[in-house]
Amino acid sequence: MTADSVEVEMDQSNSDGTTKRLARAVVASAASGAIAYAIRKATPMLREKLQSMGDGSVPGAETLGKAKDAVGEKVEAATSAVTDRLGSGTPTQSRSRGGTLSNKEREDRQRRRAQHRRERQKALTS
Repeated sequence: MTADSVEVEMDQSNSDGTTKRLARAVVASAASGAIAYAIRKATPMLREKLQSMGDGSVPGAETLGKAKDAVGEKVEAATSAVTDRLGSGTPTQSRSRGGTLSNKEREDRQRRRAQHRRERQKALTS
């Protein structure tokens, strides 16, 4: 092997690693986008279905109402986690809870987002 052939082999192996990393990033981004889209589209359907189940005089309606609230909170948390991770170009109505956030909730949210930004920056530089 000559020095030229070793250099070409090294360049090619480095290129393969870069391609794999790039492909992995693209696949992860596409999967995250698909999950966020599915959550945004599924949330109104789930809420409507749960509301229709809770209407009327059904035995255990109070328990069903609590379950509905719990599911709504979980969906809200999942939606905001994915949106925080991906960044939303437009605000969605599913994120609003009918009112404004308290100062504590807003500060907690800003703190989490700042932490995520720091983690992303650290991952990009390492």
